[in-house]
Amino acid sequence: MLRITKLTGALSALAIVASCGGGANTSPPPPALSIITTSLPDGFVMFAYSQSIQSSGGVAPFTWSVSSGNLPHNLAVGNSSTNSVTISGTPDIVQPTATFTIRVTDANSQSTTRSYSIGISDVASAQLQEVPGQVPADTVEIQGVSAGSFNPNYWQQNTLNWVPDTRTPMFTPLTTGPYRNVYAPWPLEQAAGWRMFYGGWDGTDTPFDQINSVTTTDFLSFNNRDHVIGNGAFLNVNNVNVEQLSDGSLHMICTGGQAGNSGVGDKPVYFSSPDGITWNGTPEPYSAQLTDIVSIQGYAPFSSGNFNGANVLLRDNGTWVLYFKDWNDFGTTYRATAGALPNFQLQGVALKTNDFVNDVKTFVVNGQSWYLMGLVGADPKQSIFFSLANGGITFNPQHVLFQNVSAQDRYIVALGFVTKGTQLLGALYGAVQ
Repeated sequence: MLRITKLTGALSALAIVASCGGGANTSPPPPALSIITTSLPDGFVMFAYSQSIQSSGGVAPFTWSVSSGNLPHNLAVGNSSTNSVTISGTPDIVQPTATFTIRVTDANSQSTTRSYSIGISDVASAQLQEVPGQVPADTVEIQGVSAGSFNPNYWQQNTLNWVPDTRTPMFTPLTTGPYRNVYAPWPLEQAAGWRMFYGGWDGTDTPFDQINSVTTTDFLSFNNRDHVIGNGAFLNVNNVNVEQLSDGSLHMICTGGQAGNSGVGDKPVYFSSPDGITWNGTPEPYSAQLTDIVSIQGYAPFSSGNFNGANVLLRDNGTWVLYFKDWNDFGTTYRATAGALPNFQLQGVALKTNDFVNDVKTFVVNGQSWYLMGLVGADPKQSIFFSLANGGITFNPQHVLFQNVSAQDRYIVALGFVTKGTQLLGALYGAVQ
């Protein structure tokens, strides 16, 4: 699911002024020492934080301290001999209100204090939305939020910031029938948005996975609901993956599951369309046939293999590439290529992993091609992983991309990256409780 972040902190402050003046002196006394900062700001969030407190009057050097109480967890008063000091840190726990007193003392032993009260607590979830011009009152404004062009350094250094959507779920099935699972989304970028293909029981009368699609410009509203591929000769067709060529033609790989009375297990199946409406020569919904199963020459266990949910098609420099996993060979993701679909030739191992490949995207950065593989964890199914490669042949060891958010998306079953030109905007995933 595309998800939006939860703002996780709030800060309030109460200031009480206390000051003391100088004693009698034959020369004009220095200005009385006082703390002039009126309050700490409201709206504190649990990110790295810095706030200055300033005094007025007195004679340098100054000494700052916490004279009573305690600062909120992980905040500290800096070391300063000037008339200002910084409270900074990154709170790592939510805690009730903390009350403390800041004291400043000058070179003449003048001393004054000010009390503060700070609370760090959870606040309600917030929906991010684009607001032009001046934002309304009582709105938290966040600037500079953007995925930007794909930068492999961020991925290699694990400095990505994934922001979960507050909607759970983001997209729901129709209510026209008793079977209402939708759990395998895959977005195809279009000129005016995306066409999101997905597998599941979309409000049907029978519990058989089939392929459907919708269009969207923002992943907030969805239109043009289509039934694209029926299960036909298979019990299920699911885990869809689509490539579109410059002539507009679409090329789809799915899993055809457990063909009835055929002795054929879960296999990759291939469908093509010149216009996104007619598939394998038939107006949608096309009914999948056993003849739609692909071939992989050089992979001897193909006929007895189980390829459920781990078949990714990629068009790469004029060549078709299939990344696949055979569950009978649990720890390996393979790579095969084809000059003409759907007849592939095994090339070798792409990645040694127990997890299953769901998407591969390509980006060119400074003349270098980067291949990004997305994988769903096999056990437990609560993590999304990624792996990078320069040539798309052998991928580097995988890393955790993000994990499930709550009990409502406890077990993740499918993944699709959302791209827009050179940008990777996010990831869709399907999950069950």
